This record gives sequence, C-alpha cells and structure tokens, in this order.
Amino acid sequence: SHSLPAVNNDKIGQAIDSLQSALHLIKAASNQSGPWVDARHLLDETVAALDDAGLALQCQPLRNSVDMTRQFNTDEHHIRELADEVVNKRQRFLGGSLIHDTDGIWTKSVYGECDGFSFGTENDELYRVPDEEKKEKALIVYASQNGATKTFAKHLCKSLGGDTYCDLRNMSGIMAKDLAMYKRVYIVCNTSGLGRPPCDGEVFYSHVQLEAMRCQENLEDLAIGDGDEEKPLAGTSVAIAVWVDSSSPDYAKFGLGLTEELVSLGASTALKTITVDE
Repeated sequence: SHSLPAVNNDKIGQAIDSLQSALHLIKAASNQSGPWVDARHLLDETVAALDDAGLALQCQPLRNSVDMTRQFNTDEHHIRELADEVVNKRQRFLGGSLIHDTDGIWTKSVYGECDGFSFGTENDELYRVPDEEKKEKALIVYASQNGATKTFAKHLCKSLGGDTYCDLRNMSGIMAKDLAMYKRVYIVCNTSGLGRPPCDGEVFYSHVQLEAMRCQENLEDLAIGDGDEEKPLAGTSVAIAVWVDSSSPDYAKFGLGLTEELVSLGASTALKTITVDE
C-alpha cells in the first residue's frame, strides 16, 4: 500500500480537528445553561474551520493507486460531512443572512471561482432609513420565556394608545432592519443570566452582533470614523427593560450588551437600560 504525503495528512487532520472544534463551539452556544457565545466569535471560528476544510481538499496530490484513491475518498467524505454539519448547525444562531464567503477557500473548493456566493439576500440587509420615512408609530418588541414580558408589552402598548399608535412584535419575528423603520423602539425581554437572551431572542441578538461588526467594517472601509449619522439605526431611539434574576451571575449582561450593540449601530437611548428583578 502507499502512504500519503505528510503535508496532506497534516492538512486533513487539521481540517477535521478544526471542524470538530467548531461543532463543539456550536454545541456550547446551544447550551441553555451555559454563557452566551458572541455571534462574531462563532462566525470567525466556523469560517476558519471551513477554510481549513477547503484547503485540505485543494491540496491533495494526484492519486496514483487504488489504495490512495480509496483513502482520499474516505477523508473527503468525512470532511464534507463535518463541513455540512457546521454550516447547517450554525444557522440556528447565524441564520441565513450575513454569511458572505465569496473569497473563502471552502466556497471556492466546493463551488469553484464565482463572482459572489452568499447565504443571504439584499432583503436581509440593514440600511439607513431617512427620518422622514420612519414610522411615527412606536415599535414594541418582546421576548419571553415565562410570559411576563409579553404581558408587560401588551400593557405598554395599551398605555401608549393601542394598535393605532404601536406595533407589537415578538423578537423571534424581527431583524435589525425592522428597527430602522421606526423612530421609537421599546424592547422588553427576560434573561436567564450568563448573558443569554431568551430562546426566541437568540437569532435576533446574533443578527444584531453581526450587523454591528459589518457596520464597523463598512465605516472603516469608507474611512468615515465613528460616523453616527451614517450608521443604519441613526434616528431611532431605543428603550430597553430586562427581567432578570439578580442572583444569577452576569444577570444584566444581555440587556446591557443589547443596548451597546444597538448604540454601535447608531441608535440613541431614550433612557438607561432598566433591569427588573423577577
């Protein structure tokens, strides 16, 4: 039998280790009893693992024996299976949007050279809405695990004039671009501590974190600096109240983190983040 060149064994082993490490990170992110995993870190780690996979597939030598072909086919299949699992499982947090990898080694190894490959669409993109086009109605967003914040959100909507003056939405059904359509946004949600949003707020929070990263990169590319007036949530005022268990570690971390991310996207704060001890 023929042995494989060491360099390719190394790259195959590295790819498998990277993909398995990425899957462990996704599993940790899914653990409701564990701390929140920043979506930017999750994206970086999974993209790096997929690039290692693409590099391993690209750097294989010519197969000059049946044994080598059989072994490579087994390795290729394993790498592709792991890579597909990473892509599919990360969508729970990263969704389908914002994962643009047109220059990635994995994309090129699987799809070849292309002008653009994206998991998202233009409809997913967050952009600046002129003040005169923003809705006068207030947007009330809630995310609840026990119903308390949903009940509060309904009372808030009623106190502000009801459906005529407010839109009431569950956090699981919105994205950051929806906030940009309003002048006033109220967010009420609970947290389990450890910086985690409630389950129906996980995709929204991940999306906001990725949008904050993209916004910063765009400003740097345009050499605008801080450029608050150019940020996508400029002209939108937010107020956030979070129901917490103050006995939990980092009980206020999610509420404060969400506020920080939205401000980085250009939103102003109507008041400081409120924490309500359950």
